[in-house]
Amino acid sequence: MTRVRSLVLGMGMLAIIALAGGCSNAKDMQIESLQGQVNELEKGNYRLQTRLAAAMSERDEANRWADQLQRELADARQELAEVERLPAGWQQEGGVAWTDIADDILFDSGKATLKSAGRARIEQVAQQIQANFGDRDVWVIGHTDSDPILKTKHLWKDNLDLSVNRATAVARELYNFGLDPKHVIPGGQGEFNPKSPNDTKASKAQNRRVQIMAVARRGEGALSASPTSPGTPQPEEPLTPTEGVPPEK
Repeated sequence: MTRVRSLVLGMGMLAIIALAGGCSNAKDMQIESLQGQVNELEKGNYRLQTRLAAAMSERDEANRWADQLQRELADARQELAEVERLPAGWQQEGGVAWTDIADDILFDSGKATLKSAGRARIEQVAQQIQANFGDRDVWVIGHTDSDPILKTKHLWKDNLDLSVNRATAVARELYNFGLDPKHVIPGGQGEFNPKSPNDTKASKAQNRRVQIMAVARRGEGALSASPTSPGTPQPEEPLTPTEGVPPEK
């Protein structure tokens, strides 16, 4: 009887051990399964976080582009409004306005003495400047074609000399019509900045001109850009009548 009891107890213990082992394996499997789910969820969360960060970056970049386009649009509208207000015969680009006066209106060939028609045109330009560009400096730039001076070569060393003296004559006339000499800057470029190739009579006639530019004063707003139309000088220090002219020999 004692032996049978011992046998029954032993079998019960084995059953309990087996059951405990089975429960342990099931728990481990459950833990492993749940850990796998956690790992997959973490990977999915990482992918979503990455996509969210990329989307936010794209949104910020899009906002920056939108802001920049708004600024450019506002600038373009302002420049358009300024161009629409320009007086007749004037052009503007990048905050610089200019008008060209053909040399045959202003001077006889090879000379730098103003004709009466030239004075009348300069008076008109002076009035336009006073009405529209009173807060700007005025650059007066003389230009010639590439032909050498023949009839008046005893008066001028070269085309540069002639262009500077023509610009100076126009500047002095602008003074007479009320422009402040402190803000009028004459200079010349000779044949070195043509509007057109010097290969036909018509092109050469276009190149012989005096260009009058209204430029923002230093310290009162920097230029946003330089004019890029053919034959328009870039905003740099122009030659004055005593600069860039070779000395007489």
